[in-house]
Amino acid sequence: MTRLPQSDTQKIDRNSSLSFTWQGRSFEGLAGDSVASALYASGIRIFGRSLKYHRPRGLYSLDGESANTLVNINGQCNVRSETTLLESGVRVKAQNYRGSVEKDQFSFLNLLDGFMPAGFFYRSLHKPYSLWPLASKFIRKMAGTGVLDTSDNWEDKKFTEIYPNADVCVIGGGPAGMKAALAAADCGLRVILLEIRSWLGGNYDWRVRRYEGESLHLRAQKLSSLVEAHKNIWIFRQTAVIDLSGSNQVTAFQTGSRDTAYDQRYIHVRPKSVVVATGAIERPMIFEQNELPGIMQVGCAWRLARTYGIMPGKRAVFCVGDDLGLEAANDLSNLGLDVKTIADLRTEGHDPELVRAIEKKGIPFLTGTIALSARGRKQISSVTFSSIDGSNPQTLECDLLVASAGLTPVTGPLNAAGAKMKFDEHTCFFLPESMPPKVHAAGRIMGMNDPVVLENQGRLAGLRAATDAGADISDFDLEALQAKITRPAKGNKIAFSSKLGMGRKSFVCFDEDGTVKSVRQSMDQGFDKPELIKRFGGFGLGPGQSGIPGHNLPLVMSDLEKYSSQNISPTNIRSPLVPILMGTVNGHGHILKKYTPMKDPQTTADTEFIRTGSWMRANRFSDDLDCVKEVRAVRNNAAIMDVSTLGKFKIFGPDSLKALQRVYISDMGRVVPDRLKYSAMLNTSGALVDDGVVTKTGENEYYLTTSSAWASQAESWIRYHTRFENLDFHMVNLTDTLAAINLAGPRSREVLNKITDDDISDSVLPYMGYKEIQLGDMVQARVLRVGFLGELSYELHFPASYGSAIWERLLTAGAGYDIQPIGLEAQNICRMEKGHIIIGLETEQNTNLLDLGLGFLWDQNDETNQKTGSPALGFSQKKNGRTKLVGLEINPNDGIPGDGAIVYQDNTIMGHVCTVRNSITLDKVLAMALVKEPLAVKGKTIHIYQNEGQGEKRFTATVVPMPFYDPQGLRLKDKGEA
Repeated sequence: MTRLPQSDTQKIDRNSSLSFTWQGRSFEGLAGDSVASALYASGIRIFGRSLKYHRPRGLYSLDGESANTLVNINGQCNVRSETTLLESGVRVKAQNYRGSVEKDQFSFLNLLDGFMPAGFFYRSLHKPYSLWPLASKFIRKMAGTGVLDTSDNWEDKKFTEIYPNADVCVIGGGPAGMKAALAAADCGLRVILLEIRSWLGGNYDWRVRRYEGESLHLRAQKLSSLVEAHKNIWIFRQTAVIDLSGSNQVTAFQTGSRDTAYDQRYIHVRPKSVVVATGAIERPMIFEQNELPGIMQVGCAWRLARTYGIMPGKRAVFCVGDDLGLEAANDLSNLGLDVKTIADLRTEGHDPELVRAIEKKGIPFLTGTIALSARGRKQISSVTFSSIDGSNPQTLECDLLVASAGLTPVTGPLNAAGAKMKFDEHTCFFLPESMPPKVHAAGRIMGMNDPVVLENQGRLAGLRAATDAGADISDFDLEALQAKITRPAKGNKIAFSSKLGMGRKSFVCFDEDGTVKSVRQSMDQGFDKPELIKRFGGFGLGPGQSGIPGHNLPLVMSDLEKYSSQNISPTNIRSPLVPILMGTVNGHGHILKKYTPMKDPQTTADTEFIRTGSWMRANRFSDDLDCVKEVRAVRNNAAIMDVSTLGKFKIFGPDSLKALQRVYISDMGRVVPDRLKYSAMLNTSGALVDDGVVTKTGENEYYLTTSSAWASQAESWIRYHTRFENLDFHMVNLTDTLAAINLAGPRSREVLNKITDDDISDSVLPYMGYKEIQLGDMVQARVLRVGFLGELSYELHFPASYGSAIWERLLTAGAGYDIQPIGLEAQNICRMEKGHIIIGLETEQNTNLLDLGLGFLWDQNDETNQKTGSPALGFSQKKNGRTKLVGLEINPNDGIPGDGAIVYQDNTIMGHVCTVRNSITLDKVLAMALVKEPLAVKGKTIHIYQNEGQGEKRFTATVVPMPFYDPQGLRLKDKGEA
């Protein structure tokens, strides 16, 4: 297509052509083109097909308000072609079609709308029930937009994240936003300006109309130059805001190119104040077939010509509802567009200067006139319009219909921040009735259109934001500035002519083919709120969210039911305000791996490391899934295990005991020097969140351990639950500074004696004892005599830098006792044989101490420390029917079920298997399971069901006492002398 002559408003570089493909065919665009403008310039009119009826969809807007122009680019689906800059060599494909996009095999669905009334998914296709499996497969196949290309190499995508600091963040780079940024920056504040387009200027950018002797697009360039030159302003272009939440937390993402270090980067700003100047988008006019290719918004047609040098059509009809429509028609006529007629649904309030210019050109200008229907199969060929009351219908042939009912504010950030919106009768906008603290709005979002008023309001908002950020603005006369902000322009709330009756294809929502007919059907079903009809009828639930239907839906409902303006309410808007890639949310995509200090000596050809949280830990030291050699070392000789990931904390201060009493369920006043006390932390529901041991190491000083998962949370948990008492205590997290090795097995005392001269006999260091000893000539270590594996064992805690040396020294000392390193799987087998739990495996979100048989830990007599979880335990103690932890012996002829297998009785789920393993020591298949109380009876037969893709499997088991191994605890309490 031949481009229009060069002008100052255009953003294209005519000397730089870019090749691309569309549906496998080669085309060329220009540098500066968006993908959508390049396609339109190449003669492409059908960009894709609609979701439900597979109707042709064409270019309608240029800021991605609808899903009309979502395309697949280089294998990535649902890319917004309107806002994506064209790059050389990109492969662009249409979406949501069968066969070809021009001749869609499913276009027959357009004739079946009578069989798909509002809410038909909910009201049909499930009676008889036998129909639903067939219907659901078809619906799932048809649902969604685009097809995910799983072959696409996402590892080549570049994602990053930044967290810039700012005093003021301005959202929107139009005239109001730029003025706000300049005002705040002139106060010496750091300002961040976020703009979704590739350039600043807002709606000034393509307008050549003169105000105060200067064209608006030149005014935009001057303002932009001032902003770009200001040392205190940091500009982010191609940046979409996805949320504005509490405490002025602004999140956004910036789209990059081949020349940047990222494809998308996540931006997180927490300024002291925010100015929202996101402007307004156009509100569609609703009439029969109002979404045919060739029908577009005023701004779309105007910007095609002024920004990209593309004449949007040859023979045009304008059906508009505000002065911008008249200004665009006049300007496009000057550029050579054959404007057949301009129909304005308003009866008064037109800009006289624009009306005179239109009449001077001899273009028919009709007031109080609205579009009724468009005709055409794949593209518009004619439009019929009439007076709003239905009189004087006219039909004109055209290949371009520029249609807009007026403007609607882009309030997404305000909605997300919690602003309360109310319909304003004058502007016919949803305007903020109340604003969140330190958030200000300015510009067209507030209904302003006059350039002088826009800029003054932006400046005022910037100064108020500067005040929030602590700046001194006493030199500025805010009252005088406020006086210059006159009342906004009068708007209209007409979207369609309800007096004429609407056709079958008068669309309120383009994404999901939601029509006025569907609105009426939803209302007939009793839905009387926009938010309800939005879900029941499917309005604004697609990729465009509320961009197209958000304002019109409540207005249509109001017109159909004759609501007063007081009853018009907007639909909810939630983040993300603009679709964002999950890779962008993930940020850099670094795979964080932490290794313990003993990683090197543990690494052999047979070692299997697995991820547990952020840690990489040794799971097995051979390919034997049952870990026979490792388990036998624990039970018969000696074994060492790296347990450095356990949480290790020092808590001290006058109120440290009070803190422990609050978060631990036991009486922590009984913690004494040289002895360990096992206890648990609970949440307010009485469910376990962590367990570990505590010892007293000095006056008002304690040393405690937590599970690996709780190592990063224990301090914040304790501080949270003591936040109101102003307790005087301090905590030090020693997890990463101390390595830890568990030396276990009946020969473990003999091994430890070889590397220490300190007395570790049972009389000095008994079971659950604590002592600090010297390990040879190397280092001092804390020794905790625990028994998690069910054997005599010693947990050695020592400075992390000695990790490898101590590991090697223990292996050397234990060589004569056939010592073996063991991993997580051997630990899991041994601790299960002993009936010791792991939180997260033997617990669920509501599993409490009593369910686990650990009620003995609960200090029920403590009424002063307000122990976290104690009231909930008292309540659940009186309730029957809870789950209980039981031991199971699996029928040896049935095989071994998997962890998580279902426990059932009489086809009712009664619980699940937590951990199941083949016990080499006891030559049995054993398990721990959480089951309903009626099944928690010794000798009870349990039925287990499993289906993990290899067919159904069923098992039987018998409830048996725990612990399975050494029930008297003689081995872990071994009193033998060294």
